[in-house]
Amino acid sequence: MTINAFKVHDIATAPAGSADILKDVQKAWGFVPNLHRVLAESPAALEAYATLWTIAEKTSFTPVERNIVYLSIIYENECVYCMAGHTNLSRMAKVDEAAIAAVREGRPIADAKLEALRHFAALVTRNRGVVSPADVEAFKAAGYDNRAILDVLVLAATKLISNYTNHLAETPLDSFMKGAEWKAPGKLKAAA
Repeated sequence: MTINAFKVHDIATAPAGSADILKDVQKAWGFVPNLHRVLAESPAALEAYATLWTIAEKTSFTPVERNIVYLSIIYENECVYCMAGHTNLSRMAKVDEAAIAAVREGRPIADAKLEALRHFAALVTRNRGVVSPADVEAFKAAGYDNRAILDVLVLAATKLISNYTNHLAETPLDSFMKGAEWKAPGKLKAAA
């Protein structure tokens, strides 16, 4: 059990609508991450996350760019579970270790184009999509376009489901995250 009585399901305990998705995740990853096991309580939530994850792979971003966006959103949302997971996923995608460290620490990335991407994804997340025309222009001046702006939203929607689920359930870290643990800056406060 986790906080707020969320259950960490396995394939046998998951509702019928979630079991097949968990089987697919098991087949693809070789294990079922605890996030998916928590999401399994709601077949709709699990399907939404799995579908968005697949769609996110179809964005205009390279694997490195996609991981920078994910890490930036996760940083803003202060999700310790996803930061640990995406740190290791970023390493698997060959993201530069210095860039990973910069995002995890809330610092600019040395690569100017990736920094523009990090900064824009952070602004979109922090300001719930309300960014200035100057911020949009700066993002485009770095080599991105309107498609990339909308693709940031696809990744933000994906992380909204996972980050918020992990906050509500305090999802326990998976063993593959060992060595990538993270302490959030602590900017977020619970609603009154």
